[in-house]
Amino acid sequence: MRVSHTTAMPLERAVLDEWNSTLANLRHVFGDLGELTCDEAIDLIRKPQPAEDRDRTLITLLALERAGDVIAGKVLVKSFLALAFRLARTCGSTRYLWQNSPTDATATTIGALWEVIHTYPMHRTSSVAGNIRLECIKLLDRELANPSDEVTVDDETWSGLVNSQVEPWGDDTFLDLVTIFTWAIDNGTLTRDEVQLLARIELADDPGAEREASALEHGISRETLNRRVHRIRTKLMFAVSGDVHERVAYAPRRS
Repeated sequence: MRVSHTTAMPLERAVLDEWNSTLANLRHVFGDLGELTCDEAIDLIRKPQPAEDRDRTLITLLALERAGDVIAGKVLVKSFLALAFRLARTCGSTRYLWQNSPTDATATTIGALWEVIHTYPMHRTSSVAGNIRLECIKLLDRELANPSDEVTVDDETWSGLVNSQVEPWGDDTFLDLVTIFTWAIDNGTLTRDEVQLLARIELADDPGAEREASALEHGISRETLNRRVHRIRTKLMFAVSGDVHERVAYAPRRS
């Protein structure tokens, strides 16, 4: 008797193989965006442009996907695939999966991305890419959070969100941090003053010198400023990670 053994193709490889073999050069009518190849649709998202123009493109694709356009949905998944790969490695809620099976962790984050795209609230037309990133993190946390004191959004995830490597388009290295701050203001997580202080520290070429200058301007000690910045960052991390009621073990940078 001949016995054959086959190994299922990992989801990430299946997605990339389908893109390269079938979708990349496929011409398709993307609603108001016109007839484009799928690669051209990706380029339309990634090209340098004002944030509101990218938001309009993403909302158009999301609306098409919601109406049953499978190709539009696959373009969206491909455009955020780098995010799914990164979250599989860095998100606290997938840490155990990644340690035991990177393939399973990546399949989980791709599945979360699909779910977020399919259920995206269409009234949220600003900071669309940032909203998708944050909703992916919160969905993973809800589905996979370990009932322990472990941080669901840790230092590495914060670094990844601030780092433009999360998103494959755009040359602005501060894009991800800016979208997070915009989201935080829009939903009332942080005040504009809190965002202004945190942005001043995070975007500084010399954070240590900027902390000294900020402390002097506010008439407080450096240590008091450090605690204030830490509280703001912790509040933001609670919001990003969803309904987490445990301590966020995050130490502020003290340069």
